[in-house]
Amino acid sequence: MKRTHVIHSIVFALVILVVMSPTVSSAQSTLAQESAISTTAPSPASVEDRVREYFADIPVMIEIARCESKFRQFTDSGSVLRGGASGQFVGIFQFMESIHSSVARTLGHDLATVDGNLAYARHLYTQQGTKPWTSCVPTVTPSTDAQLQLRIELMKKLIGLLQELLKLKQAGY
Repeated sequence: MKRTHVIHSIVFALVILVVMSPTVSSAQSTLAQESAISTTAPSPASVEDRVREYFADIPVMIEIARCESKFRQFTDSGSVLRGGASGQFVGIFQFMESIHSSVARTLGHDLATVDGNLAYARHLYTQQGTKPWTSCVPTVTPSTDAQLQLRIELMKKLIGLLQELLKLKQAGY
């Protein structure tokens, strides 16, 4: 009985190892590709072009990249851009490294590269929308929406009054 249990455990472990091997290999391969692509620091203009191309389908992410880093992945000296207190935020989308780095690596993304930062930003956006970047996304609250509607109504009335004034002026009054 014990021998059968041990054999089953070994077989199970081998199956898990074989099944997981392509996933780990794929993640390592993706990390290697991202690192190879970003061995030299691209200019902010080329990073901006890359962001605009990558997020053409999600324009708000382009604005978030502008807000977070002004489209920079690297400093002028070529180091990875780090922001926040103690340099804890990294790259174009300023991910908090202590929170996001391990998750990104598990998915095969290196936050220190342009491609890795972009890919993880897309992943995070698909999971949470713009929530991780609340400081860069204007919020519309019901009160703000109501105030906007009030302003629109006032502007319509003002336009109507100006049109009446113009008619009176044209009539010679």
